[in-house]
Amino acid sequence: MNTQSRAVAPWLWVGILVLGLLPLFLYWPAFQQPFLPGSMTVHEITVLEQWFVVITAFAVKPAYMLLSLIWIIWLWRRHEFDLVALRRGLIFFLGGETACAANYVLFSGNSALTDYLHSYGMVVGFSFIAYAVLEGMDFRLVKYSAANDRCAALSLCRTCIKYADVPCALRKLFSFIIPALITISLMLPCAALNPLSQRINILRSPQEFPAPLWTQLFEGHYCPWISIVLLFVSWGVLLFKKTEPVPVAKIFFAAAVGPLGFGFMRLFLRTAYRENMAWANVWEEVTELIFIIGVGLLLWLFRGALFKNDPSSPTDPKNAQSAA
Repeated sequence: MNTQSRAVAPWLWVGILVLGLLPLFLYWPAFQQPFLPGSMTVHEITVLEQWFVVITAFAVKPAYMLLSLIWIIWLWRRHEFDLVALRRGLIFFLGGETACAANYVLFSGNSALTDYLHSYGMVVGFSFIAYAVLEGMDFRLVKYSAANDRCAALSLCRTCIKYADVPCALRKLFSFIIPALITISLMLPCAALNPLSQRINILRSPQEFPAPLWTQLFEGHYCPWISIVLLFVSWGVLLFKKTEPVPVAKIFFAAAVGPLGFGFMRLFLRTAYRENMAWANVWEEVTELIFIIGVGLLLWLFRGALFKNDPSSPTDPKNAQSAA
């Protein structure tokens, strides 16, 4: 990370705060009246399905929350930029899941504010984790931004911007990927808004599984439009910034990936399991457990390289104290 991307960092935190508060003002009426008349239905599921819900609530969710905390502690003293971003992503992810747990323990799942904090934590967490992946791929594998290292794509490009006055093929590729993602983002606002809530008996205890209006507005409208704006900024930086555009473009690209990925995940679960929202809840928890286990597995398998102090690396702690 160079001085230009460091200059963006303070504004990044301001943007996270502002963009997090904005939905509360935009969708406040929907927070107050999350359901339309007749949107509540009663649904019966099998005993086996009920036990799946119980297991995910009382075993799967605490398991990945505990693992997230362990990974955060493990990464706490690391100063490499990709590991710092991963740590911050896990902190926001854990914060969002803590809000989700508090909503059900303290408010019986009826607090729109804590439910929103859950979604917000996941969005910001995914963005930081996306940046960690981009930064790690760049400096540890591809070596695109490392001035003294050979780019891994050189064997494909034959000529490289590092050694000759030629266009960069990787940059051209991302100049296509970004507008492609902008186009794909428009899929989300085209989905119909249809708030619903299902009351399902879970081991003789009635529980509500809602998809209220405000969540569908946030996931299907706010998230994609914010992603589109951020992707346009990333694209503009990549096309028009004359000196070192990639570090800054990566920040805006990763910031866009979080809300876009979250919106598509929720749209898929809500649509696929519309007739039985309990399964949407189960599979969200299971995929989050798989994700957190995958993060830990990656850190463990590649710990020798990830936690190695290399003075020549831009991600070395000695050169990255400001990232902590």
